[in-house]
Amino acid sequence: MLLRRAALGTSYVALMNVVTLGIAFTFYIAIARVLTPSEVGEISLLFMVMTVFNSLTLLALNSAVTKFVSEKLGMNKPDDASAAFWGSIKLMSKVALPAFALTVVFSSYLARFVGGLDASLVSMAAGAGLILDYTSILGAAFYGLWLYGSVTIQNILFYVVGRFSGLALAMFGLRIHGVALGILTGAIASLAYSILVFRGKLPRTKTALRSNSLIGYSGPIYVASLIVLAQAWLDIAILYMITADLSVVGTYYLVISSTAVLTFLPNSLASVLFPTMSYKIGESGQENATDILGVVIRLSLLIITPISLALAAVAPTALTVAYGAKYSAGGTALAIAALAVVPTTIYVLINSTLQALGSTRSVALAGAVAVLANLVTLLFAVPILAGVGAALARLVMALAGLVVSYSAIRSQLGYRLKIDWRIPVFSCLSAMPALAIDRLVSLGFLAKGLVELMAFIVAAVILLKLVKPFNEAEKGIIMRVIPRNLRSAVKLVLS
Repeated sequence: MLLRRAALGTSYVALMNVVTLGIAFTFYIAIARVLTPSEVGEISLLFMVMTVFNSLTLLALNSAVTKFVSEKLGMNKPDDASAAFWGSIKLMSKVALPAFALTVVFSSYLARFVGGLDASLVSMAAGAGLILDYTSILGAAFYGLWLYGSVTIQNILFYVVGRFSGLALAMFGLRIHGVALGILTGAIASLAYSILVFRGKLPRTKTALRSNSLIGYSGPIYVASLIVLAQAWLDIAILYMITADLSVVGTYYLVISSTAVLTFLPNSLASVLFPTMSYKIGESGQENATDILGVVIRLSLLIITPISLALAAVAPTALTVAYGAKYSAGGTALAIAALAVVPTTIYVLINSTLQALGSTRSVALAGAVAVLANLVTLLFAVPILAGVGAALARLVMALAGLVVSYSAIRSQLGYRLKIDWRIPVFSCLSAMPALAIDRLVSLGFLAKGLVELMAFIVAAVILLKLVKPFNEAEKGIIMRVIPRNLRSAVKLVLS
């Protein structure tokens, strides 16, 4: 029953991530042709302000909500689950609402501090961050209640309304202000839907879970979330600080946004792994946690590694096809960032398991080491290599965080990471035809990109037959996750 729920949850979250990342990718493809590279750099600063506000004021209480709601329901204590949710809403509001008011009052000063944005953009970004605070708490409760469909719609609605309305307003002459207004509108739409769906799910109780209990769990995760914030935006901030060139920042931002498409599977699995592990631990302890983690890591690597290698192999062509020749200078940075997705995948999944185990200090330590490695690499590499140095720092950061998190999970669960020989063989051979075409064949960029894509798909399908990297259990998981109308075709490929 639990594995069926996890498989169903993964399918919903995978669908959500595919759709939202697809919408975001489409948005960037379009906006790169509407705005200048410098204005794309402003978009990166806009999202940075929104994310910073959201991360600082959310207090990582979304993780506490998912943890306590799923765990208490596993113990058959629905009143305690409700108390955890409403206690989190109350505590977060005490911080977020005054913070928003202060941000608006001092928006002119903050705009000068950030650079590249005016006061109205800073205020709209903070407003979207405030709304997303509440949306995140509700989404966390949906995860704990196994309402993955509601999480999916919540997030898709934010992206559809936010990105497409922002794009339309930018095209009609509002430029970067149109993008900001669109994102704010998308956040409002997502929150309205979440409130409507949540009604009656966790009714208010006479007592809310005490703040010290929530902070006791979420405090280390809050530190970790600030570390994740630094992991996501430190390279953008330092790149802008050192180069003072929004066009360089804009190109690099599109590079990083492109590699985000590769993260849909590990992020989907991590989102479902956290409540699944929490429920299982609450139900029967830690006995089966190692087996579950091993399955999701191996399955993720089998899918992510060949795609990452293929994208790295054809990075200049891919970037030019997606965004235009004016962004082709980011090809080397894209290749490095694509390779960084592989260790990041393992790091994300191990961290999700550590959170479920309640080992939040280990999560924070791994993140702190990763950020320190990132910062040092940025300071040395960016002045020399600009965007390429920033991408290299991302790779170093992922490897550093993985080493620490793996040491923690190994000591606590006895988990041993084993890389089956089929994974590197299947991945490298799948990417080689695309690499050969990119280096040896002279075609127009669009034609070349299509040929390389087809070569990768054909090579991967053939190698699935020859190498047979998926075992029967993994095939079963894949068949449960994918839509029914695709199962016959996928079964044919995997058999």
